[in-house]
Amino acid sequence: MSKEYEPRMHTAEHVLNQTMERLFGCERSYSCHLNAGKSKCDYRFPRPLTDAEAEELETRINAVLTKDLPVREVFMSRAEAAKVVDLGKLPAHLANAPDVPIRIVSIGDYDVCPCIGEHVENTRMSGLFRIVSHDFTQPDETGFGRLRVRFKLESRNE
Repeated sequence: MSKEYEPRMHTAEHVLNQTMERLFGCERSYSCHLNAGKSKCDYRFPRPLTDAEAEELETRINAVLTKDLPVREVFMSRAEAAKVVDLGKLPAHLANAPDVPIRIVSIGDYDVCPCIGEHVENTRMSGLFRIVSHDFTQPDETGFGRLRVRFKLESRNE
């Protein structure tokens, strides 16, 4: 893999992105920084997130992470992958190499996307998702601002 991500955080980031899509109808994050201690994702969003929405987001993400969903990877041709996922955010080295297979990562039946990062084997290994903070920059001429969600993972007490 060309990027080194903390596998627990990277898996949680996939679940966060899919939950943002499902809950708010927004696109996946356009920028993220994943670290073992704390991470952040940025979204194009039309308004600030309320505290109640942040709590709902956290609750929904933890509901997915506790399901013990398998995390799998498959490699597909670009044509096959384009039928399953959006290839618009491929890194340049893949976007400019049409014959290179695309790695698709699925998290149970919850999320599927092209990805180059490392992941855990199942969602339960990620731990508990906690939103540390969220903030918003005012919309620009497109009508969207930047919603930043900072999060961490806590160990489960079982």
